[in-house]
Amino acid sequence: MANDVVISDIHSLNQNQAFEILSQIARVEKKTFPAKEAFSFGEELWKKKPNTRVLYVTSATNGPSSSVLAYAVYVRQKGVALLHKVCVAEPYRRQGVGQKLMTYVRHRLQKEGCQYVQLWVDKAREPARSLYLRNGFEEREEIPDYYAPGRTGIKMVLDLECGG
Repeated sequence: MANDVVISDIHSLNQNQAFEILSQIARVEKKTFPAKEAFSFGEELWKKKPNTRVLYVTSATNGPSSSVLAYAVYVRQKGVALLHKVCVAEPYRRQGVGQKLMTYVRHRLQKEGCQYVQLWVDKAREPARSLYLRNGFEEREEIPDYYAPGRTGIKMVLDLECGG
């Protein structure tokens, strides 16, 4: 599956195409995350915010009408990227799609001159933590009740200057 995917940036699309992709992403988001943690994928994300990027993965074999398989959102702040969301739709997990997306994000941020990537992940989300660890992220801090009572958040950091 992972070899047959295309990774794109919504900022490369026209308005109608971008809004359709954002709508698909919003549906995946609502199915995946609790309501309080679901990110708002509104039309404002398409507007040219130079430091915010929404990347999405589609199947290379299904053409332009392809469904979103995965997505990532990051915000650049000088040499640091804050990775706000990484999500692979349920039917496409454990097929290398998340790995391909993470590799793409890492290489893109390195090209942009980013030094570090930071994210927060729920300690209970073992598959996500495993994906980040495989991609060179290190667990740096734990905060109890970060997401909700009883749900610990883990801060993870990837150092891109050390060959990350």
